[in-house]
Amino acid sequence: MTETTLKAKELHPHLPASVEVIDCTLRDGEQAPGVWFTTEEKLQLATALSDAGVSALDAGFPASSGSELEALQAMHELNLSASIAATARPLAQDVAAAAKSHADEVFLFMPTSDLRLKETLGITRGQATTVFRSGAEAATAHGLAVNLVFEDATRSDPRALVDTAVELRRHVPLRRLVLADTTGCAHPAVMHQMIRDLADALGPETTLCTHNHNDFGLAAANTLAAVGAGAKAITCTVNGLGERAGNADLAECVAGLTHLYGVEHGVDPLALPSLSAAVERASGVATSPIKPVTGYNVFRHESGVHVDAMLKDSRSYEFLPAAWAGRSSEFVLGKHSGTALVRHILASVGVPCDDDLVARALDHVREAVEQRDKATHRQAHADLQAMYRTLLSGYDSAALIERYRGPRSSGGQVGR
Repeated sequence: MTETTLKAKELHPHLPASVEVIDCTLRDGEQAPGVWFTTEEKLQLATALSDAGVSALDAGFPASSGSELEALQAMHELNLSASIAATARPLAQDVAAAAKSHADEVFLFMPTSDLRLKETLGITRGQATTVFRSGAEAATAHGLAVNLVFEDATRSDPRALVDTAVELRRHVPLRRLVLADTTGCAHPAVMHQMIRDLADALGPETTLCTHNHNDFGLAAANTLAAVGAGAKAITCTVNGLGERAGNADLAECVAGLTHLYGVEHGVDPLALPSLSAAVERASGVATSPIKPVTGYNVFRHESGVHVDAMLKDSRSYEFLPAAWAGRSSEFVLGKHSGTALVRHILASVGVPCDDDLVARALDHVREAVEQRDKATHRQAHADLQAMYRTLLSGYDSAALIERYRGPRSSGGQVGR
């Protein structure tokens, strides 16, 4: 155990020894605008996630379409180690679809904030609780393990959250209670307090979990804050794929649990790069080179000061070890390189290196880099933007209007 993880346990007395990792790539990830997976891709990703050690898969919304239902049924036939979960509203038809999908468990979601209840659904909190209870009881009757998802929990009255949770648990056995930061508006202190309030009210027999969105870039931080407060399950997606700015990223959360908190999670870190690449291919959404853990540049170094220190001890600028994620440290010759890397490269192939030669070689490298034509950079940027406009375009609304000559009602995507 490192000094960092020992300090984490000291600062977070409610830190659990282990957490369940629930992946939502197949459901919330696919809800990213313009993204869709084929059934074959879903089965391949489900298998890879299960093999990587993910505890459960939020695998789809079977009530939304026949293809979603069939994909979950096909997933069931794979006999994966991971539990297969369906997402559903607490409505009879949704619960029936979840049961028909052969899911092991269900994530029943209902808004809990006054804004969503009044302005979106037009119902009272009491009515929402009644609907929630009815759906949970129906799911239990179908033999599904029940996860209650408090949508928009972070914009809800904290006391009302506790009261609702206590009331529902009195009638329905809960697999987990999931608190969703649906609009990504929480920050770590808020998340910590919300988990503590519910943990104190519900006791250790209820597994608390969070579902965090990344609108302010805090999804992974909020997830770790929840674990620090005692949450024993987390949800995330590969590459953080999801609605708007996405969700808590699987690789980031797993890295934080391991190296910052010392919490067990069961996910194989060596699987993270291949999972990231697979979701990039299937989704059409490329990740940034500087994306933590799996990004192309994460373990690459150019700065002369950094490289000099890294050559002496890799811990100098890599607290997260490259080998942990199946990566290796790399050194890049560029404008900001120093003499240490030039000397290292030449000496490695037996070239005698005095100070004058190294200085001349470094000048050559810098001059060559700075004289490169940046037209390639501009073209790559334009190509990437064009790719997104094409791959993430969805269905042409003008074509829809032309086909039907007027608006038609259609079912929306699931929230959370």
